[in-house]
Amino acid sequence: MSTDFKEMIKQEWVKCGLSPEYFLKKYCIIQHPVRGKIPFTLYDFQSDTIAEFMNHQYNIILKGRQLGISTLVAGYALWMMTFHSDKNVLVIATKQSKARNLVTKVRVMHANLPTWLKSKCVTDNKLSLEYANGSQIVAETSTEDAARSEGLSLLILDEAAFIPGVDKIWTAAQPTLSTGGSCISLSTPNGMGNWFHSQWVAAEEGATDFNPIFLKWDVHPDRDQSWRDAAEKALGDPAKAAQENDGDFISSGKTVVPGAIIEEYKKNHQKDPMEKRGIDTNLWIWEYPQANKSYVVSADVARGDASDYSAFHIMELDSMEQVAEYRGKVDT
Repeated sequence: MSTDFKEMIKQEWVKCGLSPEYFLKKYCIIQHPVRGKIPFTLYDFQSDTIAEFMNHQYNIILKGRQLGISTLVAGYALWMMTFHSDKNVLVIATKQSKARNLVTKVRVMHANLPTWLKSKCVTDNKLSLEYANGSQIVAETSTEDAARSEGLSLLILDEAAFIPGVDKIWTAAQPTLSTGGSCISLSTPNGMGNWFHSQWVAAEEGATDFNPIFLKWDVHPDRDQSWRDAAEKALGDPAKAAQENDGDFISSGKTVVPGAIIEEYKKNHQKDPMEKRGIDTNLWIWEYPQANKSYVVSADVARGDASDYSAFHIMELDSMEQVAEYRGKVDT
């Protein structure tokens, strides 16, 4: 090997180690479902997403389907394992087969790297890949104990809105991430009120450590309204199309009241309260009580152990208009 070639490899190694975007664009091959093995040519929104991974410890991605985000996350995991020693990456999905698919994406990219970029594998099976430098990626099923491993470098929650018991998995993972590990939680929506929805709303409000990344169908440069119309026609269900492509929480999941009605009320009838009071500021008041009026309280006290939300609504009896509400985690 000539001195010039060795120097070129050294320079390329440094460039790749400093930039996962450069590494993925120049050296990674992915398995396209139609075109077969192709270079991983990142779209602008994918490059921007990689930058978010680099700049934030916790990232939550609300996305449309078929945007290549799972493949992007797999590529990021491969970069981390290749250029850093002793990195422990854990993938949790709805089923073992789903988690295994992401590990397979890592394996395909690794197998097609130039020889001088490949790390030596000491373990290579369907559910895990381990390098001689101590870095590894492991696929797990969605059990409460799945994230109770020793020191996670990166936790990947794939289709997090659909993972059973993901809230308990997240709680179990917290101590293992406390030493500086990061998390990427990605999903299409699956109704409201679950862990993913709650974390997304909190992230948008700046009330959590998660950095919100919203990727609607139209971030893809090859998609226009005719593509979106065709997708809805193929699914045969506007609500399903909104879930799969628009990142629409309201249209997803199973709601007693149709999503379109909820959205109409949000746009045309919802208003901020006059006052927020109480020790947790969760008592919201839209109208102060009047002595000549009667009121009714509807309450749900949850389990009484402060691990779930208790709530009540106060309605003015004659008009049945809501005048106050409370929602918070309180004990007896």
